[in-house]
Amino acid sequence: MSTFGRRGWLIPVMLVAALTLQITALCVPFIEMSMFIKGTTIYGLLTSIHLMWTGGLYVIAILIISFSVVFPFLKLVGLTFAWMVLPPGTLRTDLIRILGMLGKWSMMDPFCVILVVALASDQWAVGADTQVGIYCFLCAVVLSMTLSMMMMHCDRKMNPSAAATSAAPFRIAQKIGWESSIVPISLVISMVALYFALSLPFLEIDQFLLKSNSFGIFELCIALWTNHHHALALLAWTGLLLVPVATILFEWWFWLSYANPAGHIAHRRFVDTLYEWSMLDVFSLSLVLFLLEGDRFIKTEVHKGLWFIVIAVIISQVSRRIARSTAQKCFRRRLD
Repeated sequence: MSTFGRRGWLIPVMLVAALTLQITALCVPFIEMSMFIKGTTIYGLLTSIHLMWTGGLYVIAILIISFSVVFPFLKLVGLTFAWMVLPPGTLRTDLIRILGMLGKWSMMDPFCVILVVALASDQWAVGADTQVGIYCFLCAVVLSMTLSMMMMHCDRKMNPSAAATSAAPFRIAQKIGWESSIVPISLVISMVALYFALSLPFLEIDQFLLKSNSFGIFELCIALWTNHHHALALLAWTGLLLVPVATILFEWWFWLSYANPAGHIAHRRFVDTLYEWSMLDVFSLSLVLFLLEGDRFIKTEVHKGLWFIVIAVIISQVSRRIARSTAQKCFRRRLD
């Protein structure tokens, strides 16, 4: 640990803090929900899972247990094992990388809470208010995701890339034949799909005595902010708007940048790290879970924005894979 100075001692402290927050999140309320006539009910994470299981929603209960209860603890155990026990090498690098890639899926339950809170905003017959548990959980997940990034950075310092730093600078978009047109086309398609995913409504309230508000991602963020759920609004703004847009822009930067192989590898790693904070894929799964369960609270009608969210996620994955594979071919050709 002393090899990395302050960062080497900060990581164990952050691991303990993330574990403490995660345990606290399981023990305190997540959300308070009120319905006309039925009254007010306070839910914790474990309480909501129990209700789903007893209500026969086994798949949803298992998914939430897996992503929001079991995996966060397994991730912290894995990161601790990688930092304290495993020697530098491929195994430790792969473990940290995989845990980092999967970390954002713990945000599935907070996004379900976001949907409930947004749909209940400005309604008289139903209401939803966040409790301390959701904020402990958010802090724990963000802390563990940050830990993965820090540990990966430290690991790369101990295992520097073997890329030829002395090779002449070049643009990946140059001199790779017909493949050079695939990445720009896929990125343009990804930008168009993302635009419609962000702008079109994906849900509309369809229940007697309630306002028929419709929500797209942009309206969702505004509703959270205006109703003073600032932490949830920040998560939505960042994970659903800013980072997805920035990821596409930096994919263009990676594709057009002028650098040697080591520089391009560093740029690629930056884009991949940024993508770990893009939450559209997590949000789409949370939305599906809400549609399966949410009618018990507020009846909704699906709009075409939902399909554009799914399309944007799929195209984003495809365009990233195309950019990565094309870049690898370019490196091999330049270094041969």
